Parts: sequence; structure tokens; C-alpha cells
Amino acid sequence: MRQRLRHQAGESLVSLMVGLLVSVVVALAMLSLFKVSSRVGGQAGQDAAADAQLTSALLRAGIAAQDAGFGISGATLGAQLVVLTGATLEGSTLHGSVAAAGAGGNAVLWALQTGATAQCAGLLYQDASDGTGGLYFLGPVTCNSGNVSTWNALAWTSTPWTERPASQSTAAYQQTKISFSAASTVCKPFGVTANSGNVLLAIASTNRSGAALSEQQCLFNFKAAG
Repeated sequence: MRQRLRHQAGESLVSLMVGLLVSVVVALAMLSLFKVSSRVGGQAGQDAAADAQLTSALLRAGIAAQDAGFGISGATLGAQLVVLTGATLEGSTLHGSVAAAGAGGNAVLWALQTGATAQCAGLLYQDASDGTGGLYFLGPVTCNSGNVSTWNALAWTSTPWTERPASQSTAAYQQTKISFSAASTVCKPFGVTANSGNVLLAIASTNRSGAALSEQQCLFNFKAAG
């Protein structure tokens, strides 16, 4: 009796190669997705670190500015506090132009007196294409007149308050701009109920998402003109 041939069960070589090809394509797609996710996650982390540094700097700036006019009787806007536009620090020399009252600028300077000698201090946002720009605290330096109008004749020192994170390359670093403005207006420092007719200092910037950030300080040591 003739025996019937049995068909062998299993996968052909072509099926195995097709399956292998599909697996390789899926693996490459997953690798590409992982790389994109890592890159996006890394950028998000850098943005978050920069925003945290910026927020901290704005708070520090507001607190530091409360020293303005301290110990000087009758301190006024324009004499013991000025805002500069186009300000740059070259070595110890500060350049720029005094802004009109209420107009914005990239530096604010003030005078204070805690002893026999008056001092001048301030804040400067300096942009730089090489990624070294940022917010700097200026001074304090001696200004015997107690009048900050002599700012361009002083030998300034500077301390960076925002700077490029070590994890971010110079080419990729983009510092967020910071601006200042000051105006004579009735304002109330936090916790003070009486109108004191002081000077209002505004510090403004934007975070990495483009949202506006602002810090306003009612400078209690300054009296509004008029």
C-alpha cells in the first residue's frame, strides 16, 4: 500500500526574513523615539533650571533694591536712584544713558549710607553673544557725594547673579533679558497701610515659555517728587 506523504509544518525562510525585517524596523523606530524624547526632556530640564535661576534672581533683585536711599534724608528719584539704557560694563567702567522717569532700561543704580561714607550699588543686565551675559549685582562702591548721578566716574565691581549652566554649551545658551523702570508714584510696601508717596521700581522679564515675569518694589526710602 502506498504511503501518503505528510506535509511538514513550520515557517519558510521567506517568512522568517520578513519577520526579522519588521522587527528591525520597529526597533529603529523605538530608538528614534527614545532619542527624540531624551533630547526634548534634556531641553525641558535646561529650561526649567534657567527659569528657576531667573525667578530667584528677580526676587534677589527686589530685595537688594530695598537698600536704595537707606540712610539718606530726602532721597529722590534722579539723585539717589537712576535707570540706565544701553548700559554696558567694560572692566570697572559703566557706560550708558540715563532713562527718562518711567522709561525702561537695562540697569538701575542707587545710593545708600550705612555709616560715615555713602555707597552706590545697582543691578545690570548685560547681553553678550558669547553666552556670558546675564544679571549682575554692581558694587557696593564708595560714592562720597551720596548722589548716584556720578555713576560714570565710579570704579564698579560686579557679581553675576545669573549665568550659563555648566551643562549647556555656550552656542546653545540664550539668556532671558531683564529690564528695569522707576517712577514717582504713590505706593505701599507690603505690610504698610499708610500711603507713603514712594518710588515704584519695576523689574520685568520673560521665562523660557514666553510668559511675562515681573517684580515690583515700593522703595520706602524714596519720596515722590512734588
